[in-house]
Amino acid sequence: MMFTEASLLDVWETAHGLGAVRRALALAVAGGAEPAEVGDLAVGRRDEFLLALRERCFGSAFPCLVNCPSCGEELELELASRDLRPSRVDSPEAVAVDGYEVEFRPVTSRDLLEVHSRRALLERCVVATRTGGQEVDRAELPDAVLAALPDALAACDPQADVRIDLDCAVCGHRWASPFDIAVYLWTELEASARRLLYDVHALALAYGWSEAEVLAVSPGRRRRYLELAGTTA
Repeated sequence: MMFTEASLLDVWETAHGLGAVRRALALAVAGGAEPAEVGDLAVGRRDEFLLALRERCFGSAFPCLVNCPSCGEELELELASRDLRPSRVDSPEAVAVDGYEVEFRPVTSRDLLEVHSRRALLERCVVATRTGGQEVDRAELPDAVLAALPDALAACDPQADVRIDLDCAVCGHRWASPFDIAVYLWTELEASARRLLYDVHALALAYGWSEAEVLAVSPGRRRRYLELAGTTA
């Protein structure tokens, strides 16, 4: 089911003014996540709901502009939803480093909200640790052991760290560009909501219509009314 323009404004109003993580949670709920559970979902699972919301609002094509990190050339490309859904692979939620066995779980939004340092975040994701057959407190893990966790976390939750392989048509440079669905979707929602608010404001002044009456008019006809009123942005 596609979102209506009124629904889009409701989602924008709910998420507007929130910090990045809380805004992503609000958008995930709009995309179908359970409000009581969304904070404890793995970040990649949360982002699947954001992808679903984006498809309902704007479709499955993702136009992008990217600057080559080597020569600075601006590259225009269009991604599809399938490009933003990494293949799922069975990745063990455990890693062995320097004689330590560490079991972990994926990062959640609650983790991001409640801890404010890299080490604290990594420790929070540790479920159990052992060395020489003995249990070890996660706070006692050496830095070298914790340093192995980011790659392992990315492998077990690839949707949380989407990267697009790109090459520059000008200089030939190849790189993997990160794609953040939360930032991408919010940028689109913000632009669309502000455009709709302008339409409502302008047509309310010109014709005395209510918000519901403005949004009941198709976008094409609305543009024409704005032109006739001399208020086209």
